[in-house]
Amino acid sequence: LPSLRKDDEEPRFVRCSPEVNGLDTTPSIKTVKRAAVTKNFTGILHVSPSSSSESEGEEEGHVHMKRDTFRGGSVKLAGKGERDVDLTYNLLQTEDKGKVVMKLSTKQDIDVHCVKARILILVDISGSMGIKYDRRRKHSKLSRMKKFAIDLVDSLDDGDFASVVTFGEKTNVLVPLQEINSKTRSELKTKLETLDKTYLSTKTNLSAGLSRAIDIFSENATGPEDLLTYRNSIIVFSDGEINEGTKEPNKLIHEVREKIRRNAFDLDDSQNQWVSISTIATGNDVSEAMYLLSKCCSSDAFYHLDVQKSEENDPDLFLPVMLRKTAVAWNVSVVVEAVNGAVILNNETSQDNKVRLRGSRRGKEKMEKAFFYYDIPAASTKHIGVALDLSNVDSDANTVVLKVKVEYSKAVGMRMKYFVEIARGEFSDQTGRKSEAIKANLMHDARLISQNVLHIAAEHVKTGNIEASANQIKQGQSELQALMDKYGAMAAAEPESEAPRGRHCIVSTADTLMRSVRDMLQDVTVERETEKKETYADSIMNTMQSLLTELEGSKSTQDLHEPDGKNWARIKAVSSAISREAPTISSDVNTDVYAPLPNIRRISGNLQHQMVNLQKKREARKSAIPSIFE
Repeated sequence: LPSLRKDDEEPRFVRCSPEVNGLDTTPSIKTVKRAAVTKNFTGILHVSPSSSSESEGEEEGHVHMKRDTFRGGSVKLAGKGERDVDLTYNLLQTEDKGKVVMKLSTKQDIDVHCVKARILILVDISGSMGIKYDRRRKHSKLSRMKKFAIDLVDSLDDGDFASVVTFGEKTNVLVPLQEINSKTRSELKTKLETLDKTYLSTKTNLSAGLSRAIDIFSENATGPEDLLTYRNSIIVFSDGEINEGTKEPNKLIHEVREKIRRNAFDLDDSQNQWVSISTIATGNDVSEAMYLLSKCCSSDAFYHLDVQKSEENDPDLFLPVMLRKTAVAWNVSVVVEAVNGAVILNNETSQDNKVRLRGSRRGKEKMEKAFFYYDIPAASTKHIGVALDLSNVDSDANTVVLKVKVEYSKAVGMRMKYFVEIARGEFSDQTGRKSEAIKANLMHDARLISQNVLHIAAEHVKTGNIEASANQIKQGQSELQALMDKYGAMAAAEPESEAPRGRHCIVSTADTLMRSVRDMLQDVTVERETEKKETYADSIMNTMQSLLTELEGSKSTQDLHEPDGKNWARIKAVSSAISREAPTISSDVNTDVYAPLPNIRRISGNLQHQMVNLQKKREARKSAIPSIFE
């Protein structure tokens, strides 16, 4: 097979600026030499053969992480000045409880490797995808997906690779994986024009489609270097009506991850998850499989596209591609260990992106937690909250209570690691920083509450109990009110020497949230001044209000005890975006507030150009990527 790697071409890089007084300056673009791909065989990620999962919040992926696999390996220790992913933290202590909110950031001033991408679009061609949904009976889900696929081919850079595979009862490689250039780009678009004119199947075998898609990547690779050098991504479009092949969601996830691992050219456990899978649900059926694929195989948001609405949000579907191409680090793991008598309080600790440590003894979950991200784009942040019981910790200020181990692969494949230790005395020594800690913990706890409330609401919708789902969202009022009272009191109790902006921020957030809670219980939507910037809590509550309005509106049309797939998918998309800080369709959430995109004003190559063209052509409002249109 021909090599996919071109050593004679220089990749483009994005320079990301550091945070200055909370504001990011405009990044610039420059070109540097490609570093050599480094293969290593020290890893931490392992796919468990077990099909069981914990029921904590939302469904958890079957991923285990090896413990203590760093010893004697080729993982390089990253100094402070060479970390592609930096970790900072805010601390807050109340009585014998300590709360740590860690921030993983790629906003520092570094050169970000904009890697080439290999994108495979996997399209469902079952009969339900071909049903005409508009009044004139001209457009179907397939015709909508055809437009996106053509736009995507236009957005890719020369040197990227693209493929289109359809699946129904059988799989068909409509467009083989091939390099994009002036000639192949035109040929690809011509083939894609036939996408909605193909034979429609009576079956939907998603497992067969995924298996074939994974094989296509490995068949077109000469070795592990191709898997490490390119960002490999599968984008699945389906209405979720799986009726053939593996139907049980957890079993499907296990099969897919094992398939990816087997096709990894003997890459070690830290790098054998070499392809990500993003899912875009287009139907009105509940699709646990589509949701879990996105949750467990990409660290991405679960996308739901309402095809009966306008095409103004279609540029948002470029998010999976953009996030892959601007990734700074991938296979990022964060392992936290409570030591010297400290105990992790699981219910108050972040649940999303959490994986299990293989080989942990019973009860060890109170001492260790692990979190995993497939990749983190340039100019991005992710947050992890850990609550600790410090009642049995020595009073010595120098006593270490939490050890943190961060490990990741650079864009070119080299594995890096570093360690952070947090001592008990740091919790009390927060002079001048407590207001920021209060704000960070407020956001973390709000994410936990929304995650739990929306998960239960989605389960009710799945059984057709719209009334119970609406009541569950309303119940979030009392929990969030108690949360605001708690942190508002903390902020008000801070001495005047504390930065006034911090106290004002928290109290203002509390006041805004309480107004939003009352608004949520009304049938009308309260218009907000466009000039007013939403606070974090305000944004969450306005999103809940929107969900509640949708649920109330569907009561009269939805059959009792019949699943409401459209509302289920939207709730899942919102929950995923909030709790996992992953951007999604911009009409569902305010991505600027709680699911921010990379703060990059310029994207090298065709991607930005094509997105701007789509915005102009469709006269759409700004999508979830507003900064690049300024």
